[in-house]
Amino acid sequence: MRPTIFVCLKKGIKFLESAGVPEAQISAEELLSYVLARPRFSFYVDLGVEMEEQQKLEFETLLAKRASRYPLQYLMRTAHFRNAVLEVGEGCLIPRPETETLVDMVFRTLGRSTEPLNLLDVGAGSGNIAISLAQERPQWFITATEASPEALRYAKMNAERNGVSGRIRFIQTDLWNGIEGSFDAIVSNPPYLTERELCELQPEIEFEPRLALNGGTDGLLFFKRMIYEAETILKKGGFFFFEVGANQAKIISEILKSNNFNSIQISKDDAGIDRIVSARLGNHG
Repeated sequence: MRPTIFVCLKKGIKFLESAGVPEAQISAEELLSYVLARPRFSFYVDLGVEMEEQQKLEFETLLAKRASRYPLQYLMRTAHFRNAVLEVGEGCLIPRPETETLVDMVFRTLGRSTEPLNLLDVGAGSGNIAISLAQERPQWFITATEASPEALRYAKMNAERNGVSGRIRFIQTDLWNGIEGSFDAIVSNPPYLTERELCELQPEIEFEPRLALNGGTDGLLFFKRMIYEAETILKKGGFFFFEVGANQAKIISEILKSNNFNSIQISKDDAGIDRIVSARLGNHG
């Protein structure tokens, strides 16, 4: 007699709990949902149904990897961001909920303008920001840059998957090196962890690409580079939108203020942390 869904789920939760995996029940439910190819809560009405042997083995394999703190999103190869469903894997940063706050700030600041604005997404990663901008503002022209060829592969694939590949120009480059023209706004969730913070990461984050996390000694390396070079690519009166690390918002605001930016705003994420900084490039200088 084969084990039932209930028995496998119960054992899976207990196994992950014993391994110290946070939110063990959610991980076990999500992995079982993935194996059974059905919504997470739907199998609760069929807990007495027996699992196929192959399904049981696949579930156990995934549980073992999750117990090593391998990210749940990598195991399922899926992450959700606003209206987009994204494929993710090693070499690609997993989108975080707080980054949705960054996109909210872009829309709130630029409004529902019907003008064909040109926006630049620096450090595209999985493509989550660029894809959301293209999905929700079809009149905008989006350029997205990414230094990592592996991350860029995911970004292009995800744009195709979400039906916006024809409206995003993807370029492999460092920041905006080699890009001609100017933009109405620049959006970026750059690497912002300090070298000390990189040594204190949760086990899951150890599997994500360091290139997408390492912001240098003080975590400000990429912010400074972009702010100092902004006038080469951003139109006068254009906007910068940054996601920043905890305790970075004020110092980044000061750097912006010292480099011909005004209308500086700081927004909190859902956890109450100062997470988004926006600013407008002055018309002089």
